[in-house]
Amino acid sequence: MASSHVAGLLFAASLTASAAEPSLKHLFPAAGPQGTTVTVTANGKFDPWPVKAWVDAAGITFKPTDKAGKFDVEIAKDAAPGPHLVRFFNDSGASAPRFFIVSPEPELTDTEPNDEFRSPQKIAALPATISGKLDKAGDVDSFAVALTKGQTLTASLEAYVLMSTFDGLLRIVDERGTQLAFAHDGRTLDPVLTWTAPRDGVFVVQTMGFVYPGRAEVGLTGGEGCIYRLRLTTAPPAEQPSEEPVTLTLPGTIAGRIEHADDEDRFTFTAVKQRAYEFTLTAARDGSPLDAWMRIDGKDAKQLARADDSDGSRDPKLTWTAPSDGVFSVAVGDLTHRGGASYTYRLSAQEAAPSVAAIPVADSFVVKPDKPAEAKVAVKRANGFKTKLKLAAKNLPEGVSAAEIDVPDKDGEVTLKLTATPEAKAASQPIQFVLREVEDGAEHTARFFLTKTGEDNGVPQGYTTLVIDSTDQLWLTVIAAPPKPEAPKPEPPKVEPAK
Repeated sequence: MASSHVAGLLFAASLTASAAEPSLKHLFPAAGPQGTTVTVTANGKFDPWPVKAWVDAAGITFKPTDKAGKFDVEIAKDAAPGPHLVRFFNDSGASAPRFFIVSPEPELTDTEPNDEFRSPQKIAALPATISGKLDKAGDVDSFAVALTKGQTLTASLEAYVLMSTFDGLLRIVDERGTQLAFAHDGRTLDPVLTWTAPRDGVFVVQTMGFVYPGRAEVGLTGGEGCIYRLRLTTAPPAEQPSEEPVTLTLPGTIAGRIEHADDEDRFTFTAVKQRAYEFTLTAARDGSPLDAWMRIDGKDAKQLARADDSDGSRDPKLTWTAPSDGVFSVAVGDLTHRGGASYTYRLSAQEAAPSVAAIPVADSFVVKPDKPAEAKVAVKRANGFKTKLKLAAKNLPEGVSAAEIDVPDKDGEVTLKLTATPEAKAASQPIQFVLREVEDGAEHTARFFLTKTGEDNGVPQGYTTLVIDSTDQLWLTVIAAPPKPEAPKPEPPKVEPAK
């Protein structure tokens, strides 16, 4: 569990309880190197300004500047590298969490104008990581790199996984603007492009994109939410799993592709009698056109189980119990009998152990002495989990309490009531919810998922894969009762003048 750190921001003017809580959509740039100070612009609403900031780890301090929405972010040399969650808050509430990435290497920022391949931003050395933003509709960002004959360039984009509002494209062009390579979706809607230079020269990598979620009109997009990170490297690519291995080792994940119409991929695995196994396939949620089915076969290719759609998506999920010891196979294909280079998928398999999950409906709560907060938590058991549970809150500030409640045996929403005493002081801080096993006290921490799944007429909605998918750090704002008016002081007795 990540440690919590509240940036100590002191303000000359106090915020009033009537102010609106801040909202945060994106940060730009979304990353900064260790041991530096980076000026970051926040996209959202911050009235009044300034606001305070919380980060899920120490060594990352957001200091507001005089200009609303701008922060100087101080990143310590020993700040943990990787993605972190950031919230802004005031006395009235907190924003949703968003992402800031600490990089162990230098980070560049895209410099306008760089729309045209004839006048690209020059990248002096590789590898390089560029934090950028498509500023306006139709924007294209261009970056020039020098390569020698036979040198392989890999360009990878992070946008979708940052909750960006565009579906990215990558391409490489030469000095005349002729397209040499193109990539759209990768394992998510973010593209990865690997290309080998046919000669010595300077080549231009361009990024652009369509609006996300998709709309009926087609055109290149741009705007405040169109942030990205572009990684350019000539290092050898990491070894990728084979697309068509013979054996699936459990637990494990395989990347595959349905190559052509009526193609069918088949993987063998070993199972133990009466043990349950869980198979999950991801394709549509990552932007693949594959409308997948999945099937478990026994000896002589006899079908034992089959699934296609699940959880409101075209992607199948299957839990299956082995009828005997032995070798079985899982097959994957396309319901529409199509295939091709873009019909990719990821298949994960593991033993289905009993488990339970607690998923809060909201990630932040506000409580007042005269108005408790009701926190709804969805409880989901899997694979025969039967243990009795209670739902409880942890790390509550002084003056706030939540009575533990019994969790029904049937899955569903459970409501925990957070109550503040009349004397409770104003507070803004992270809290946690836990499912506690009655028998031995073992705890299962509730996690709020930033990812959302779904489709609208086949168009993906929400973000199924993010740099951080979930958090156990919920937020509580306590609004103190207004001070009681002082009783009027009695008037001194009148003294009559002596006669």
